Amino acid sequence: MAKPQIINPPNKLKSKVSMGGPGAVDPARLARAEAVIEKMTESYLDWVETDLAKLEGELAALAPGAPDTQERIDVIYRAAHDIKGQGGSFGYHLMTEIGALMCRYIENMDGAITQEDVDLMQLCYKSMRAVITGRLAGDGGEAGRMVLDGLGKVAEKVKAAGHGD
Repeated sequence: MAKPQIINPPNKLKSKVSMGGPGAVDPARLARAEAVIEKMTESYLDWVETDLAKLEGELAALAPGAPDTQERIDVIYRAAHDIKGQGGSFGYHLMTEIGALMCRYIENMDGAITQEDVDLMQLCYKSMRAVITGRLAGDGGEAGRMVLDGLGKVAEKVKAAGHGD
């Protein structure tokens, strides 16, 4: 067996980035931008509370077979998508992961919504609520991995039973 050859492609991007001079990244400006984002983290907690309240209300009213089911699913999806998009920006990566799982699940639902679908979305919501209540910033450590693993397994189980396809 021949020894594998490793080929490192040239890094052409490095030659296009200026290190100083006009158009270069100003370290002081970058530090100010990071400080602004840090201050916005408290605002994120207010914003995410609004999204969580929206999820809570829509999920409480969501009923399989109801005439407004699709409209409610659309609102739930948008709220989960917003949570997914903002979480990582403000240091709540676990919110991003749970929001992504919920969005993927909704995107893959096919046919009439079932109670199992509603239950899974409720579980995602409750997990998000626990992350924010406990201020589990970052990936949540071991607890975060356990939450994501558990949600993933439940989603697969519901899907295997013929829901969420």
